[in-house]
Amino acid sequence: MLVLCCIMRQTVSFEWLSSFSRDGRLLRIMSATQNADTAIVKRITTILFVTKCLHSTAIVGLLTVTPIIAVNLTGNDMAVGLPATLVLIGRSIAAYPVGWLMDRVGRRLGLNVGFLVAIFGMSLGAIAVVNGLLWLFLSGSFFLGMSRSAVEQMRFIAAEVQPVGRRAQAIGLIAFSSTIGSLAGSLLMDTSPTLTELIGMPILAIPFIMAIGLMLVGIILNQLFLHPDPLLISRQMEASNKPTETEKTERARSMRQIFGQYPVILAASVMAISWLGMTVVMQVTPLHMNYEGYEVPIIARAVMIHSLGMFAFSSGTGWLTSRIGRLPVVALGIVLLIVSGISGCFADTLITLYIAVFLLGVGWNFCYIAGSAMLSDQLRPEERGRAQGVSEAFIGVTAAIGSVTSGLVYASYGYTGSNLIVIGLSVLLFVVFVFFGRSSVQTSGTVT
Repeated sequence: MLVLCCIMRQTVSFEWLSSFSRDGRLLRIMSATQNADTAIVKRITTILFVTKCLHSTAIVGLLTVTPIIAVNLTGNDMAVGLPATLVLIGRSIAAYPVGWLMDRVGRRLGLNVGFLVAIFGMSLGAIAVVNGLLWLFLSGSFFLGMSRSAVEQMRFIAAEVQPVGRRAQAIGLIAFSSTIGSLAGSLLMDTSPTLTELIGMPILAIPFIMAIGLMLVGIILNQLFLHPDPLLISRQMEASNKPTETEKTERARSMRQIFGQYPVILAASVMAISWLGMTVVMQVTPLHMNYEGYEVPIIARAVMIHSLGMFAFSSGTGWLTSRIGRLPVVALGIVLLIVSGISGCFADTLITLYIAVFLLGVGWNFCYIAGSAMLSDQLRPEERGRAQGVSEAFIGVTAAIGSVTSGLVYASYGYTGSNLIVIGLSVLLFVVFVFFGRSSVQTSGTVT
């Protein structure tokens, strides 16, 4: 916390106008000559980075135990993907309303609402585990999904206060924060047996208790330091770049117009299909390892290694995306997903399993960051919350399909069958990439 405070206090010369309108909105945030590389943007990015770390730390613990809890409460292996399915359904349902809320009242309030909903869902989960209540556990998963629709906007919030050339790096930085969360989450899981003895709660309930505390810290940090609201900064930057009335009129586009563009279709498809493939495998990996006789801390380590693949190289991926372009990075991601699927089919030892889930995470990382940057390039400030919400809903529905079918695939064809699905989906993604990628090169262009 001391280090964080030191970062917050760094200042550079910055021109402020402190007058406010009656409703409290800041009328003017920075001068037209000021670029995005300022202390205020650094502070906002730092807070987003820290709070995303906290959320990722909480999620690693929950991902480790929720598949096991679902099977324990139902007595059926096919229920392994049930909690994640409800998470994704909740995320899909809330994605557009949360996007609308963020466009309407700002990013800070939208994020805090998401964190509060997460706390509610985590509380339901803890109570359900202690009392063995399946319906309450699944209800908690649904509310956790609703909260994810807000948290997943963080990468776009970090990108919108940056000039076009730095957006991919900003997205990569926020994604990289999950690396720290993965490491911290794994370490916290190692303390689960000790905490179980101290507070007398089941070991599978401990991750929910720790997650609640982390979310409370996140809300406090957002409320204290996420000022001014990133939405206001983004609008000011847009106004400075495009001041004419004609251009202001042209900004208002419907969701149909936005999602009718080839680059937007490709971006949403890349994120959704890569997430679908990853979901099919990772929903059953903890259960598979549990059946292989591995203890909870070892399973948590596998989740951590996968998470490292997802996020550890995010800053480098963001830099690479800016350097060589969005489409080449997507192509690399598809190749890595195929390699991970092949590796998973032959993962008969702990080491080979670690390698397979790591490569799966890296392939997803390439598709996720390049796809996010591609989508952000095509959106204007007043469109971002809603359009990104629609994209997150699409991703959520697609991933929910993978989650609800993951148990069936695993029960019928085992872990090899799950990885064959990844290979098939990667080939499908390659077809989509070839078709829409060529059209995107011909029609792409940023709007800001």
